[in-house]
Amino acid sequence: MNIKDEVLFKKLPIIISVIGSFLLLHQYFFAWNDPLPIEPGVFSEMADVPLDIYNWGIEHYRLEVENYLLFQNFETLAPVPQVSKTLLFGGIIWLLVSLGLSLISTLKRYYFIAAMAVVIFLLTISGVNSLNIGGISSNLALIILILGVAVPAMVIHIFYDHFSLMKRTVIITPISVATMAFLVLKSNITQPELMMAENITLMAIAISSFFVFYIGHALVGGFFLLLARLNQGVGLKISWHLTVFTVIYIVLLFLVLLDLTGDFPLPFSYPPLFFLFLLASLVGWFEVKAKIKQIKQPYEVDLIGQSLYWIGFGITVMVFWKGQFSLNRPMLDFLDHWLVYTQIALSLLFFAYLLANFSGFMNLGKPLADVTFQPKFFAYLHMRIGSLIALLSLTVFADGVIAPQLSVSSTNYSADYYYAINKRTEARILFENSWFRYRRNEKAMIATVNLYQQDKQPTAAKNIIQEAFEWQPSVHEILLAANLAHKQDKYFDALFYLEKGLELYPDNDFLQNNLALLHSKGNRSEAAFEVLAKIDQEKEVANSNIIGLQVKHKSHVDEAPEVDENLIGRVNTLAFKNLKGEFAHFSLSPNDAQSPTIKEAIIRNQWTNKPVNKLSEDLQVVDSLSNGILSTKSLEELRISKIIRNYQEGQIAETLKQLNGLILDFEGSAGYFHALAAKIMIGQGDFEKAAIELIQAESKGYRNFTVSLLPILYFGNQIDAAFDIKEKFELDFPEWMKVNSDEGAIIKPEAEYFKQLSQLNKSFKSDFLNSFKGLEDGSLKAMLGHEILIKKSHWLNEKEIQEIQHYLLEHDQVDKEYISQLADLLISKDLSKISSEDKLRQKFQSTQAVTGNPYLTPFVFMAVSKAKNEEDKYEILRNASDFNKDPLLWIEMVRYSQKIGLSEYGQEALKKLSKWVEPEKLEKLKLQTL
Repeated sequence: MNIKDEVLFKKLPIIISVIGSFLLLHQYFFAWNDPLPIEPGVFSEMADVPLDIYNWGIEHYRLEVENYLLFQNFETLAPVPQVSKTLLFGGIIWLLVSLGLSLISTLKRYYFIAAMAVVIFLLTISGVNSLNIGGISSNLALIILILGVAVPAMVIHIFYDHFSLMKRTVIITPISVATMAFLVLKSNITQPELMMAENITLMAIAISSFFVFYIGHALVGGFFLLLARLNQGVGLKISWHLTVFTVIYIVLLFLVLLDLTGDFPLPFSYPPLFFLFLLASLVGWFEVKAKIKQIKQPYEVDLIGQSLYWIGFGITVMVFWKGQFSLNRPMLDFLDHWLVYTQIALSLLFFAYLLANFSGFMNLGKPLADVTFQPKFFAYLHMRIGSLIALLSLTVFADGVIAPQLSVSSTNYSADYYYAINKRTEARILFENSWFRYRRNEKAMIATVNLYQQDKQPTAAKNIIQEAFEWQPSVHEILLAANLAHKQDKYFDALFYLEKGLELYPDNDFLQNNLALLHSKGNRSEAAFEVLAKIDQEKEVANSNIIGLQVKHKSHVDEAPEVDENLIGRVNTLAFKNLKGEFAHFSLSPNDAQSPTIKEAIIRNQWTNKPVNKLSEDLQVVDSLSNGILSTKSLEELRISKIIRNYQEGQIAETLKQLNGLILDFEGSAGYFHALAAKIMIGQGDFEKAAIELIQAESKGYRNFTVSLLPILYFGNQIDAAFDIKEKFELDFPEWMKVNSDEGAIIKPEAEYFKQLSQLNKSFKSDFLNSFKGLEDGSLKAMLGHEILIKKSHWLNEKEIQEIQHYLLEHDQVDKEYISQLADLLISKDLSKISSEDKLRQKFQSTQAVTGNPYLTPFVFMAVSKAKNEEDKYEILRNASDFNKDPLLWIEMVRYSQKIGLSEYGQEALKKLSKWVEPEKLEKLKLQTL
């Protein structure tokens, strides 16, 4: 044999075997989730977090908005057709079979006849007639296949037996491959190549079964050969080593057999049995080389036997791979059972064979490795026959389960084909039939349920699920059942499925994760945290969910788990930081996500925490997302996010206008939006409008009233409403008010301060200065002084501003640097100081932030002075007057309306102004200004 023969017939099968082994290992360790995915599905909930906190000295108000919490619930998805892998499998199998045909043609006469009989049998179970060539149920395809595969080998063997192995291969293998290609091309069924790749599996299993039988005693035989060679010339008692090894090995195999049959389930898990196959195959290579030397073979050249071994190894490892990547559970179970049966039967008989033939001189150190398979007393052939009887006994012991396993696995091949070509009805019938015949068959069950649901037959799907729990359901089936029950609002059914699942599969991460989320839904937060803490493998998902539950239940909020680069975990971390009033050390962009829900969550949570882009850029992102969204709820949430972004930029006027739009467009949430508007107005000191909003919120169904809102209603000139809400919601006024319906308020310094604060927006200079001077010294007076500076300093001259500044600087709690910079800004009326002074920039962020707030009247006037024409100045004043009742602002608006020829609007404004300004004061103001 030359080097070409060595490469083609030995190295090529070895390479294919190695590749197949890597494919098998990769499938098991890294791609196990491909055929029947378990993926974390994302759903969102909302939790209130503070956007801002208003400290009015005696009362604190939290402006709360909703943040997204993203939870990941593991779901069993529909089976995924493995078309590419199946085609690769079919191609490799047929290539190895074709290569093996040329080797078979070299066998001696009677062996060749027997081998060709086996080949023809294998071709009859190849499923080639399913190509429907010549019509349905026609045998024409099989006849053509036999002519193209068997006949060339027969002709060469009979008439051209002198041909070299390479020459035989050049003729037989191309004809075999071309015959299969011809049949596939001539077929008119859908994707005939996929049909053949599926159906050829049965033929491959038959070959694999013979190979697994052949290596049945490889480990015991290989161990004996190793001991014999090591002991040669030494004389150790290797019989003891062999006996101990064999007994332990047989006992372990028998325990595995009991576990496979369910007679004695092992309390521990063990590695997949294909590892045993790989080990036995590798060790068997050394054993087969000894056999070829010691036993007369039906071929002349050793390379033929070696090549046949590696072809058998390659086909078998590809069959194991096929079972894994298609998740054909009956097929995998058949391979496991058959492997254990053959290992027990042949190992036991081979051990007896060794004792019968070598026990007398096994320990003498003689070269037994060279004659292991040559004794005639208990011949090797007789050992093989005895092992067949043992194999039959084991099959009977296991109730012949391999027969239905093999039959059902064949049904799954056809079901996979029809499923892949989207013939749902045929696929469902076959999968359902497969599952009824063999219940340890999760892919068939889940495919059946999914196909029933697609066909709008939920009752049939439910019946399948219920029947699955009569046996021992898999994790896939439990997840499917629990999630379907959850979607149908059957909380306790879902809880039962998951708890039952954890009894069968303790510590399973998927089941624990979903159970924790159900506990959370049932308001059992501690149980949820406890279960999530047990998760080992799916830490990313678990940590993300833990953070979500921390925010949802406001529990265990001392510290959030680390989520690294996990996007969903970071979204929840933003909500966690927002709950605690902290800035996150990272920022997210909606471009980081593909899912619309996650994009919306990123926008909301990031903008609540800290916007990172310009306002115009962020609003453009929202507008572009809104254009592609059809869900009304999503549109509503995006508009709320837009409101949050405007608020963060200090655009109070725009924020309130957009809130008003939401109230009109989403009546079902009007109460919430009225309350949100009220909180914003409370933050601006406009208690009068806030009180009106609160009344409207209550009429629209808002119920989250607290004690701190009663002073807003009372001092916002809605005294009757304050008492009504107090009684309705069983609240009590704060101690500092001591209000009752008969006596009115007992005036305390705190109450006087709150009263002056509520009237500040529409007060005149004499009013607010006298009130300020009349208050007791302390933090409340300092707070009122600050409000006068930022809201009423346009009434004051430089000296008066400095007097208030000096008073404020006397208080230790005051940020003296900020007050000094603020006073300088108000005196100079130079808006550029906001961006140049650190403290002002921290407080107001930007020039747009202060000019966008209609309640900061001095800054509104600064913006007016910067406007280029009279129309722009009027527009600035008019927009501010929609919210601000400052008399000077209104009279300035009237003055500019007269300048631009809109006197009728000015007169209308004067009528409105007269409703809250006394006539004498109004006339005096008109004389001074107009």
